[in-house]
Amino acid sequence: MKSGILKHVLCTGLAVLLAFTPTLLPIAAAPETTASADIKTKDEVIYAVLHPDGSVDNIYTVNHFTVDKAGTITDYGDYTSVENLTNTAALTHYDDAVTFTADTDNFYYQGNMAAGELPWLFDITYSLDGAVLPAREIAGKSGSFGIGVKTKQNESKDPAFYNNYMLQITVTLDTEKCGDIQAPDAAIAAAGKNRAVVFTVLPGTDADLSLTANVKDFTMTGIDITAVPFSMNIELPDTGGMTDGLIALSGAISDLNDGVTELNNGAAELKSGAQSAVNGSTEIKNGLTRLSGSSAPLIRSSSQISGAITQITSSLGSASAGDLSELPPALTQFAGGLKEISGGLTNLKGGFTQAYGALDAAVQSIPAEAVSEDEIKAIYAQTDINSHGTIDRLVASYAAAQTVLGTYNQVKGAFDAVGPAIDELTASLNTITPALEEMAKQTSGALGGMEMIGQLSAGLTELKNNYAAFHNGLKAFADGVGAASAGYAEFHNGLSSLNAGVAVLSGGVSELSDGTARLNDETADMPDAIEKEIDKMLDQYTGSDFGALSFTSPKNKDTGMVQFVIKCAGIDKPKETVTARPETPDETFWDRLTALFRYRPE
Repeated sequence: MKSGILKHVLCTGLAVLLAFTPTLLPIAAAPETTASADIKTKDEVIYAVLHPDGSVDNIYTVNHFTVDKAGTITDYGDYTSVENLTNTAALTHYDDAVTFTADTDNFYYQGNMAAGELPWLFDITYSLDGAVLPAREIAGKSGSFGIGVKTKQNESKDPAFYNNYMLQITVTLDTEKCGDIQAPDAAIAAAGKNRAVVFTVLPGTDADLSLTANVKDFTMTGIDITAVPFSMNIELPDTGGMTDGLIALSGAISDLNDGVTELNNGAAELKSGAQSAVNGSTEIKNGLTRLSGSSAPLIRSSSQISGAITQITSSLGSASAGDLSELPPALTQFAGGLKEISGGLTNLKGGFTQAYGALDAAVQSIPAEAVSEDEIKAIYAQTDINSHGTIDRLVASYAAAQTVLGTYNQVKGAFDAVGPAIDELTASLNTITPALEEMAKQTSGALGGMEMIGQLSAGLTELKNNYAAFHNGLKAFADGVGAASAGYAEFHNGLSSLNAGVAVLSGGVSELSDGTARLNDETADMPDAIEKEIDKMLDQYTGSDFGALSFTSPKNKDTGMVQFVIKCAGIDKPKETVTARPETPDETFWDRLTALFRYRPE
């Protein structure tokens, strides 16, 4: 009996001793120093939980300090509450400041953030058989499943994270529930029976991502999103070879600009020459038209003169001295008419020669040297495709100019023959006119005797025969002038079309010259500009200029690394309802401890 009582007392005493033991055991106490700690680095890991649609549920931060010298640290953040994750020492939390004492090595504390915003906005949608549904309504269903994930910048947060952080979005699917997984913008990796569909969103960019699969009895774990500073160790290539080619290209563009400038000058000269040719051709055309119009009256007058000579000759045999008295004035008048015809032909030749000279000079200024097809192809190859329309007009105008030149060379012989023909007609007239004047003079002196009638008759007969030849030649000349006038009108129209085409060509080449001049100016420093652009693009992805900054507060210094770990709620089937049975209250540690020493009567 005494032994039982003693055992009971000892057990009770031991229980009391154990109950107070925790206060007696050593605890990792915080240093008593109040000096500021020396912080080597501070890292922040931002944990966020999203609703299935991508909206933020809650955010908390784990702050990690690497301490070289123990002391007091004050950190900042918009927290609703804080928790020491390193030891049991209390944290002082007032307003946005968190103060604590840290020993050397590592110190962790958690801050539950008040503001539920991230640097990115997420919009997540789910669909089944083409119908967009809330996530909870797809759980346990089968059919054609789809996920859409859109990301964009949250403009209310510091843009440094959006512009410098890469997002990695991972969707994990169970292959026993999902098949025919399609995600064009993602990498798909096997992880046991699961498939990890990984999307990457580069810094400074929005994304519109999609995934499809055929599912049955569907469930899925949550979407995982991580965000870290983007930095790539890129072995930069030697751009010397590239820039050498660009320098050669820039030189070729400069040569092209020089060639087009010369072409522009030549086109301007061609335009001026074509206009001069048209002006000279207009004078020839008008002169031939006037000459052709006056040919008919001239032939009629000549026919009347020929008839008069024939009538005079035939009537001499029966003419009396009185009748012959009228002959000398008629011959004198006839000779005067022939002089007027001779003067008109001389004036005609002068105008024709002047106009023909201007036309010949203008047409001969058209280059006769042929341009080969290879040379034309080279021009096309060296110019921008937007300038090919101008080159087409240039080639067409060149072809038209060559046609005009060829046609002119074919009819040039006829033009050359006009002047000599007029000279021949004028010479004939100049021969006949003195003879008529001499005949009128002799006739006037010989009218006193009839013995001269026979001689006069013989002279008039010879005049009639010579004049008939002259009349036939004049008629042939008039016919030739009429044909030349009709044919020349067509030639003149072609020359006018050429002039219009050359004007268009000159304008097009002028525009081409302006364009190549601008191209030459803009590409003169192209190698340096491209090299700078390459460096700029590489800098965008190497992250060399980005300095880490705190997400929790701009007041925080010594921030080394900030990363985001984001979890989106999954899709689970609702749990079956089970009738609850009364539960035995859980025993506390004290209950279990005292039970070990509870007195049990023997």
